[in-house]
Amino acid sequence: MPDASSAPVNAPWAWRFSLPIALLGLADSAYLTCTHFHPAALVCKAGGHINCAKVTESSQSEIFGHIPVAIVGLVYFFVMTVLMTPWAWQIRNEWVHRFRLIATGGAMGMVFYLVSVEIHLKAICEYCTGVHILNFLLFFTVLAAYLYRPISAGADASSRRT
Repeated sequence: MPDASSAPVNAPWAWRFSLPIALLGLADSAYLTCTHFHPAALVCKAGGHINCAKVTESSQSEIFGHIPVAIVGLVYFFVMTVLMTPWAWQIRNEWVHRFRLIATGGAMGMVFYLVSVEIHLKAICEYCTGVHILNFLLFFTVLAAYLYRPISAGADASSRRT
């Protein structure tokens, strides 16, 4: 019998939550990427503490001064969209499931950094906040599904005490 490490994540609900979240993140990131290269396309309230232009046009909107954070988000959400499909959730390779968890966890680190940038700028971007919330939801959906692992088929009933 196969053990738990070769079984897919036994959470049939996971893709129903994670796929729409990843698709929304992909759409939001695509919009932010478009507005990075065409700032006039940015539609949001400008002024006060809610100021998308101030955030998306700041020097921190690019990694190493050349790579737009929006493109990094777009690539991330493209990969996550693929990994959130029902087929990807059924893959028996444990490393796919670990990668999904590590990638969403790493993206949470990026979210904390980007929120600190917004705090430093004293400005909040509505679309960036949307991406942050979507990643937060994606991370906890993936974490819950990962923790909902099947018990090894080789373990006997006596070792399953609660």
